[in-house]
Amino acid sequence: MKSLSRQILPVLLAVVGVVVVWALLVRVTGVPSYLLPAPEQVWQAAWHDRTLIAGHLAATLQIAVSGFVLGAALGIATAVALTLSDTARRAVEPLLIASQAIPPVIFAPIVIAAMGFGSWPKILVVTLGAFFPVVISASAAMRGVDRDLVELLVAMGASRFAVLRRARFPGAVPGMVAGAKVSASYVVFSAIIAEWMGSSVGLGVYLQRSQASYRMDQLFAAVGVIAVLGVLLFWITSLLGDRALARTRASSALAADAASV
Repeated sequence: MKSLSRQILPVLLAVVGVVVVWALLVRVTGVPSYLLPAPEQVWQAAWHDRTLIAGHLAATLQIAVSGFVLGAALGIATAVALTLSDTARRAVEPLLIASQAIPPVIFAPIVIAAMGFGSWPKILVVTLGAFFPVVISASAAMRGVDRDLVELLVAMGASRFAVLRRARFPGAVPGMVAGAKVSASYVVFSAIIAEWMGSSVGLGVYLQRSQASYRMDQLFAAVGVIAVLGVLLFWITSLLGDRALARTRASSALAADAASV
């Protein structure tokens, strides 16, 4: 609990500092509200549209979480396949690295044009965005485990799958967690881009409508909700990742104790 408080308190202080500077800037400069609304105006807009924003938030959250889970699962499965096959790794890995240079705003219109305007095309866009960081991090981590341990297992007659299960996969958990954290920071952005390309509901749609109607207070409110959602998904992923790391370390410690007896 104390550790969580130490993590949250600096963030809250930073947010308060930004809001105070923002409010002072609006009052000192006298900038019009249609360019830069005051914090209280943004809060009033968010409270007034709270029911509408909640509906858009639910739609975006569904797409973001679904795409993240699918992308992470596919990324880990692909990393396992690339670890088991050197030929597949040499053929596929350059394509994966090159794909990192393609932002969602480029491939989102292609996916939606090919598959239509339902939920699945948008989930696929988020899945692709979440997939690449996980597969690259997990694949590198699986190949970077202790070589002496791998050679020992091979000398004892362990198969590739046994080496994967006993050494590579447990040793790659930190890399998987790191990749999942990166993906978690991308999925909300990917979901917003997908909603921009073709949707009738979602925070991306609310953002577009606010911009089109020159309602800067609503636009800032939408940006704030999107930012909070991104931070929450990252924190939840970090919390689950830390628990997975703790379990892996505990299992490794038990195995080491059993081997030494």
